[in-house]
Amino acid sequence: MALAGLPMPYDADGLGSLSLTLGIIVLLLWGGIWAMRRMRPGMGLGSARDCTILRSLALGPRERLVVVEVGARQLVIGIGSASVSLICELDERLPATIPDDRFGEAIKKAVGRWRG
Repeated sequence: MALAGLPMPYDADGLGSLSLTLGIIVLLLWGGIWAMRRMRPGMGLGSARDCTILRSLALGPRERLVVVEVGARQLVIGIGSASVSLICELDERLPATIPDDRFGEAIKKAVGRWRG
């Protein structure tokens, strides 16, 4: 039983156009999110080499002592479960490779100078 004069509940051409438009919007959103992740703020062309972790020492399950090189400065940073703190700035640069015992001595010396 066909109803000749009544409109169809949906238009097949309109549904295809809507699906295509929705697909394009989803692809544009996905591309935008991907681009934002790739180009995070502060991540310029050479900034990956400007900040490097030189040494890391675990003090507990969630606590670490880290020596970070930012430009020409070497910073000792304490990282806890709820905070990150600058402990001191090293006056003497750490060599590229040193044994663990010398690293500990250098940290103790730097913290001693910082405390007084």
